[in-house]
Amino acid sequence: FSDGAFLGVTTLKHVHLENNRLNQLPSNFPFDSLETLTLTNNPWKCTCQLRGLRRWLEAKTSRPDATCASPAKFKGQHIRDTDAFRGCKFPTKRSKKAG
Repeated sequence: FSDGAFLGVTTLKHVHLENNRLNQLPSNFPFDSLETLTLTNNPWKCTCQLRGLRRWLEAKTSRPDATCASPAKFKGQHIRDTDAFRGCKFPTKRSKKAG
């Protein structure tokens, strides 16, 4: 995806991304309205760029199957449970500038 792929999208509810060889999501991915997300069989690169996904997964009771493929020390770990995001800063809604 390009960084602007989801720019202006605010009401996305169901997204199916399985089997697409994705390793990242754009930073503006619209998690706020999202209800379901399928992520299986993608080589996710567990870096700070996926912190929005991590935060969304933590808020859900279901556990979509999403595991890290890289960096190597996190390979096979579920995105929701890995320590890969420990040093990442998670923006809050208050820190976003009002438009």
